[in-house]
Amino acid sequence: MSTNMKPAIVDLYPAKAQFLSGEPITAVANLRNPFAETEHLILRVKTRYLNEIDDELEYRIDVPGGSSVDINIAIAAKAAEFSGFGLDACLFQQGEMIHSFSSAFDVVSDWRKAIRYGFLCDFRVVDGCGAQDIMSLCKLHINAVQFYDWIYRHDDYLPPSSKFTDPMGRELSMDAVKAKVETCRQHGMKAIAYGAVYAASAEFYNRHRDWALYDSAGNPCSMAEMFFIMNIAPESPWRRHIIGEYKKALTAAGFDGIHMDTYGFPKTAHARLDGKDRIVHLEDLFPGMIDAARTELAKVKDDVCLIFNAVGDWPVADVAAAAQDAVYIEVWEPYERYHHLQQLIKWARHLGKGKPVILAAYLKCFGDPDAAQRVSAEISALILTAVIAANGGCHLLLGEKNGVLTQGYYVNHASASDDFMKVIRTYYDFMVRYDNILFEKGLTDVSMTHTGGDNLEYEFGNGYFSTYGEPGKVWVIIRENPKYKTISLINLTGASDDRWNRGQEKPPVVRDINVRVQIEGKVKSVYQASPDFEMCRPQNLEYTITDGKRGKVVLARIPMLYVWDLLVVEME
Repeated sequence: MSTNMKPAIVDLYPAKAQFLSGEPITAVANLRNPFAETEHLILRVKTRYLNEIDDELEYRIDVPGGSSVDINIAIAAKAAEFSGFGLDACLFQQGEMIHSFSSAFDVVSDWRKAIRYGFLCDFRVVDGCGAQDIMSLCKLHINAVQFYDWIYRHDDYLPPSSKFTDPMGRELSMDAVKAKVETCRQHGMKAIAYGAVYAASAEFYNRHRDWALYDSAGNPCSMAEMFFIMNIAPESPWRRHIIGEYKKALTAAGFDGIHMDTYGFPKTAHARLDGKDRIVHLEDLFPGMIDAARTELAKVKDDVCLIFNAVGDWPVADVAAAAQDAVYIEVWEPYERYHHLQQLIKWARHLGKGKPVILAAYLKCFGDPDAAQRVSAEISALILTAVIAANGGCHLLLGEKNGVLTQGYYVNHASASDDFMKVIRTYYDFMVRYDNILFEKGLTDVSMTHTGGDNLEYEFGNGYFSTYGEPGKVWVIIRENPKYKTISLINLTGASDDRWNRGQEKPPVVRDINVRVQIEGKVKSVYQASPDFEMCRPQNLEYTITDGKRGKVVLARIPMLYVWDLLVVEME
């Protein structure tokens, strides 16, 4: 029945992007009454940890006719290192359940346990959308926000007055920057200042030519002859200078940390300090630069955030273990296939010793204004979100209000429709709700060793399946530990191409997938969850246990797969 004809839950969301262990938890439910008279309603709220009810609350509410009201839901503080929770609300009228809505929240001992990255880039003198932008990110559970191109100059961060013109000619306001930093903090988000590690203006370069880097032909290294690349070696005055600017970002603008950007080139260059020409290898300098920034910034602010951009996965092997809070990779060709993203995440998690992995994978196809192409881009965004999260990574894609990144200059982002944002917001709810299944460090990926060929630990029937993201098949990503056996199924059956940056057709629904899972102990439960139906709520599945060729086997059937399903076998 249409919710327009009855009172309904219009929205449900946590008041913060993330809660710290022991912190009181608040959520907001917006209720609408379309009738002329006041309606007496009951709102029942359950919090769930995976498939188990964690808490139950009830609110009796009088909603005046023709109005909407916000209900603050007070949830007891939780002590947790790293836990995601479902938030399920049901609305009752005269004893009848008339509407339901779900969301999610997570509780961590440290924000680094689960990083979800977004962006802001609008710091105009007259904006007026600051609170809306940040609330839209809060509803996506974005807990770390990159403030992109907020600076006066790349070598001089703070402007002479609040109103200023940035290097790209935009009229900006430092007061707007500071206001958004504070609003982020109020919503449990870390505000992280963009700051390239080696970019300087032409004016600065001309004053300090011996601080710069040069190519083998003697030309200064630069980005489009606009941003000149300086020498970050320990003995170079530039390193001290730029870390000084980082300090200003924290002390004067109030930021919580720095996004240390690079351009992916040069990889090797010539330095001219003290009039001596020497060859420098940038991969040898970046780790020390990160560590030096951490040491100096920690002197001026507690809990400093550092994220370094390894463009095109270079040089992840050198910087992953440095003193940064995540392994961040800006993805470019030749990493163009879905399975390439899986490889990037796996290797980065290994090198970073379990640090969160963030992929900045920009969806070029979202920039096409054609309506049909936009629909295929939306499907591509859902699949790409599923691929990255199911493999244990975070995706930098969304920001501002309805902003979607299509390229490396974030100001020129695309805008998604409100309808699409409702859909992808459910995917972000799903990622948070099942934090402990998707991002737990102790879950081992056994996709390539436990199914297919002579491997019988996991078997799939009634369809075509792949362990490495082949088009035309269902991609199965299997991760397990002694307590959980988990299978993400991503529907690529409608894809003729496995390039992640292309628009995709809506995949056909795959029905009645048969799953066989070999077990050694007792099964506690078998359930399925998906961002594509029931607003991510877990659905218990019927299952049987039988004797297989190599021991006991759980038999279950997944009724339907739209884009992304998660199957969990929980052991006692």
